Amino acid sequence: MKYVVRASELNLRSSPRVASTNRIGLLPRGHEVDLLEKAAAPWWKIRTRLDGTPVEGYVSSAYLVAGPEKAPPEAVAKKLVEVHLQTSQPVTRGRDGGRAFALNEAGAPRRDAGTPAARAAQLLEIVHWLRVDRSARYLRKGSSTFCNIYSYDYCFLAGAYLPRVWWTATAISALNSGRSVAVVYDQTVRELNANSLHDWLPEFGPQFGWRREFDLDALQAAANAGAVCLVSGKNANSESPGHICPVVPEKGTRQADRRNGWVHAPLQSNAGRENFQFGTPRWWTSATFRSTSFWIHD
Repeated sequence: MKYVVRASELNLRSSPRVASTNRIGLLPRGHEVDLLEKAAAPWWKIRTRLDGTPVEGYVSSAYLVAGPEKAPPEAVAKKLVEVHLQTSQPVTRGRDGGRAFALNEAGAPRRDAGTPAARAAQLLEIVHWLRVDRSARYLRKGSSTFCNIYSYDYCFLAGAYLPRVWWTATAISALNSGRSVAVVYDQTVRELNANSLHDWLPEFGPQFGWRREFDLDALQAAANAGAVCLVSGKNANSESPGHICPVVPEKGTRQADRRNGWVHAPLQSNAGRENFQFGTPRWWTSATFRSTSFWIHD
């Protein structure tokens, strides 16, 4: 039987209990779900789709009503184009500034090989080249951190589009009507922080090759096969920073954190309060983040 969410937002959980570690998604008001099983009250096991991906989990039945009274879908742009800020001035790893612009440093590695193993090797080459742990572009400055910059640069060199700047609503309307729009900072495009990227990925990401993943084993396996993978978290306080970081291929002693054979935390490369090339924190399970998601770009 079909039901719809009556709360403004409803947590979807991997197990029938309230915990910061088992949230796998947020269902908006009017979202339609299929009832699979009535577990211990008030929990129901449901099946639905999030960002085009089938997923099962548990929700509180107190916030479901018989459907299918879906909320009217919002208009979504279908034919947008990538946008980057370019400059003739040097934009390099070692420069403290120019973070709204794409890197234009000579000799930067790319991901363009034809086999999964070679593509994975190129992703690791990008990580080593960017040197997030020592490059001035990514090092923390007081309370300012640059996870969005690092994730953008990683994706940019790997050939997967993640915006550093994105079209304004007015520019999107013009593009959708067939008009050309000049790239003008703070007029037709604006910078995106980690919270904004978390919203951008489900709304626009699939148009640029991103697909959502819910399984950490599948996420790490995709990275190991040369796919660009991300973990994204939106802060519970919209005025406080979110976080985003790449999941990178395993090699040698650098491995994901596994428990009983399953990935507990994938191998990540990170800019933020702490910068490291390789690590396995489970930062997204913190109550700081109201929503987290995992993404793959093949």
